Amino acid sequence: MQVNIFGLMAVAFFILFSTSFLLILFVKTESQTPQQN
Repeated sequence: MQVNIFGLMAVAFFILFSTSFLLILFVKTESQTPQQN
């Protein structure tokens, strides 16, 4: 089975980009909401 290194890199980059984007979005929304305690 031949593994396409470019395809593997593209998948890894896409996963890293999507997770980091969601994490930044989550942190921004969490910091914007006022604390209720």
